[in-house]
Amino acid sequence: MVNGSILFLGLLLLFSIGGLSLAIQVVFLALLFLLSALLSMNIFVFLRKIKFFIATIALVFLFSVPGEVLYFYGPLSITKEGLVLAGFNIVRLVNIFTIVFILMKVLPRDFITISIIKACLFVTYFGVKKERLIARVFLTFEYLDFYRNAKFTFNSLGADIAKQINSDYSEKIKPNLPLVTFGTKDFFWSGSFAVAFLTIQFLLI
Repeated sequence: MVNGSILFLGLLLLFSIGGLSLAIQVVFLALLFLLSALLSMNIFVFLRKIKFFIATIALVFLFSVPGEVLYFYGPLSITKEGLVLAGFNIVRLVNIFTIVFILMKVLPRDFITISIIKACLFVTYFGVKKERLIARVFLTFEYLDFYRNAKFTFNSLGADIAKQINSDYSEKIKPNLPLVTFGTKDFFWSGSFAVAFLTIQFLLI
């Protein structure tokens, strides 16, 4: 029950935070940093692993968004609107990764994996094989664990990517996962989540 409530709130925040203003997202980011400190998590270690994503977002928005020019050098220019959008998307990205890492720290991995599989079971009605869905969800969390543990420095980037590509996870997929079924409690949990999510989206309009 406790794990379900934590996952409920975590996913609700994860899916809704992108619609919040930059100021509110900064407040949430500060609260997430405080929570990570209480959980003895060095969140800056995780953020260093996504520095390439952050740098890419900053470059794309800084130099590609038209608007009021703040600085230019030759064909390159930085606009006020690009600076705002870069800041907004970087904060949103950091919030998303921080929420995911906190959930993976607090909740058992099997619980998260099975819950995500249950939430995605509806796609099997559209022809997606259940076994393939389970394998995809499982591999997603394997990749997240890989990203948490990899250093991703310029010196080791090639080796880290090669290690991920050459890894064989087929033997790690637990045989009991295909037995996951959607129960009454899951219907109630999903319905409550849908209502809460739609309510937040309506309030943000």
